[in-house]
Amino acid sequence: MLPTLSVVIPLYQKADVIAETLAAVLRQSYPHFELVVVDDGSTDGGGDIVAAHPDPRIRLVRQPNGGEAAARNRGIAEARGDWIAFLDADDLWAGRHLENLAAEAARGDAVLVFSNYLLASRAAPVMPAALPGQRTEDFFAFALAHYPYAVHPSAVMIERTALRRAGLFPVGAAMGGDTDTFCRLALEGAFRYVAEPTAVYRDGHPTSVLAHQMRKRPLPPPFDRTLTALLRHNAVPPHLVRSAGRYRNFLMLEYARQLLDVGDPEAARDILRRRCRLADDPVRYAKRFLRTWSFGHRLYALSRQWVPSR
Repeated sequence: MLPTLSVVIPLYQKADVIAETLAAVLRQSYPHFELVVVDDGSTDGGGDIVAAHPDPRIRLVRQPNGGEAAARNRGIAEARGDWIAFLDADDLWAGRHLENLAAEAARGDAVLVFSNYLLASRAAPVMPAALPGQRTEDFFAFALAHYPYAVHPSAVMIERTALRRAGLFPVGAAMGGDTDTFCRLALEGAFRYVAEPTAVYRDGHPTSVLAHQMRKRPLPPPFDRTLTALLRHNAVPPHLVRSAGRYRNFLMLEYARQLLDVGDPEAARDILRRRCRLADDPVRYAKRFLRTWSFGHRLYALSRQWVPSR
């Protein structure tokens, strides 16, 4: 039996694109869903655009501004479906997105289903085209092997009960809250991956989360503290302890890189020494550590002129 679906869109200051996003949802080949839009205190009239739409599947909820995680959590509380698909207000779906994910959710052997997705800035999928759809009981190993940010909020469908067990989205986390939620869900059960790229992340939009984060000083990934606490209470399944630790190490190495990018080598060096493991990722660790010293930083800057980077 196909699952009952709710689609949740957190909306804040996206009046210029919300009509296009609504259209992407309403033209889905899978029509049996409700659409919950949570207007998180917008002042640009975006909520009024949603309210004026005649489609009866749309429900608009308004609340004072509390941040994207709070808006998603409100949408979860309002949702009636057994499974919840999320879509950021400036992202898009292809017409088969919900149909593809619902078919995988109906198998009944996963707590989260996610699709390959496109970066609008590159017009290319993030996951290798040759990678087939599959079920994975170790999302951490899957992500490290293929693409560390394999799950994107606009490309995911989550079982509502599992999401509640995992603790919803972390309110107040300025960066990395989505990843923290997906990692906690990976401790709840298996994931299913759909190879067809049916979501579009508009990373170049000026109000995108990525654009907003790039203008701010980086903050530690929440999953560092989450995993530390879970391990302390023996709350991580034994078969995931090693891979979850390696994934946490990747996130901390990325945090060190971000600190280097904003010109704080001392803080990056401290993170590398205290929170990262050389043995888990020696090449990436060495690159970061070299950059923390003036000679290494100059050498890195010179290499960027000649070697394409990712």
